Amino acid sequence: MPWISQSTYDLIQTVRFDIARVERKLDILSRAEEGRAIMSQADIDALRSTVEENNSVIDSAVVLINGLAAQIRDLSDDPAQLRALADSLDQKSGELAAAVTANTAAPPA
Repeated sequence: MPWISQSTYDLIQTVRFDIARVERKLDILSRAEEGRAIMSQADIDALRSTVEENNSVIDSAVVLINGLAAQIRDLSDDPAQLRALADSLDQKSGELAAAVTANTAAPPA
């Protein structure tokens, strides 16, 4: 894992957990008895919107990580710029991890 920080890796794992949780809920909904409404259409629309927002965040994180790998390769001859990039990554990873943690339900025991 030398190309990403531990906090970035932890964040990715948290997002994966959240996606799996949403997928389990969607699976339960899809297996529900036909004709029996478990959720209102408004609730389903809100859930769909949340999933789309999560997918957008995940896609952005993937682009960011891929871009960082390229920047690291490009800056390999300039230790000062490389260090500044790493510091920026650590700061943003921490901010993102804090936001995910603050908005993530605790895993079931």
